[in-house]
Amino acid sequence: MFSRTEVGALTTEQKKALGRYRARWSAIRRSTEPADRDAAEEGARLAYRAAGLAPPQRFVWCGSPLELSRRTQRIVREDGANVRWALIDSVRRKVTAQIRKHLSRRLLAEVEAAVNPADLLTASVTESVLQAAEHEPLPLLTRARRGEPLSLTCVLLALSGREGFRHATAGPDDLSWLSTFEYLRGVLALKAESEPLLGLWQLAGSAGWLQPHAQTCWLCERPELLCTDVNDRLHHPTGPALRFRDGFSIFAWRGVELPRALIERPERITLAAIDAETNVQIRRCMIEIMTPRRYVAEGGAKRVAEDETGILWRRTWLAHDAWAAVEVINATPEPDGTRKHYFLQVPPNLQTAREAVAWTYGMQPEVYDQLVIRT
Repeated sequence: MFSRTEVGALTTEQKKALGRYRARWSAIRRSTEPADRDAAEEGARLAYRAAGLAPPQRFVWCGSPLELSRRTQRIVREDGANVRWALIDSVRRKVTAQIRKHLSRRLLAEVEAAVNPADLLTASVTESVLQAAEHEPLPLLTRARRGEPLSLTCVLLALSGREGFRHATAGPDDLSWLSTFEYLRGVLALKAESEPLLGLWQLAGSAGWLQPHAQTCWLCERPELLCTDVNDRLHHPTGPALRFRDGFSIFAWRGVELPRALIERPERITLAAIDAETNVQIRRCMIEIMTPRRYVAEGGAKRVAEDETGILWRRTWLAHDAWAAVEVINATPEPDGTRKHYFLQVPPNLQTAREAVAWTYGMQPEVYDQLVIRT
């Protein structure tokens, strides 16, 4: 048995293992493999027992979180109360308390930061899914007439607004903390302390979202498609960036969720449609999809400055709502002697083309002017 002082610092070998567990759980969060339904159901049973609950009588599989949301709107008394807190949060607290008998808070935080770092892609996917799947809570009177279980906790949650899909379910991002404890079990041999998590580990590695109730546990397939850009943002230029096996899809451009028509029918993007869009991020994406070259050519922006470095274009909608790009010419000619024109988006507050070009290099204009060779 370890004592609190026996695990005061990680060895070199233990530090090397941090990356292995980080990579494993990143793959779990982003997996597009079909769910292993038998393993997921067995993991759920283990998790229920570890939480002091009887295993659910029924498992209901859904093709996506959206289907899960729709199905669970029809919960009846026989499904029992939601047990997410008991199954996940309460067990996590108990295991953490046992782990802290052997590890300092500093060391535990060090392991968590290394094994379970912030995953902006998974977080953004989770938020997109939640916004699509959440629905307005049914009035309490309607739910009571329908025969749903209405405990005091249920009533208080409904009145406080802390009810609904977001609080009743758990997805890959909600379970990513398990990576820290799997490392502690596998590398630091804290097996007895982490034993209650065996079922949750198996469940998290075998399925997507879940909504656990006392008698019924809803489980969800993973997505079949997850696409990103070079900056690890949800993105696909011609189709859905995220798609589940039942067809539920999310379209995104460089991390911004868009209506599917903007991706599937880009030829319908017009200057009028761009001007009518009130969401600044979506409007920027529309210009990028149309291409800044076409946007400028069709009269979307005005020439505001020009010098030997290029041309600065700008479109202003409101005082603090504008778009700008600098048009530059490649210094290296093509084989046929022509030179390519590039449109580089820049902050709209820049006043000269030289200032804009310098900004694209991360320089001040006076520093840029000292360059001998420019590309």
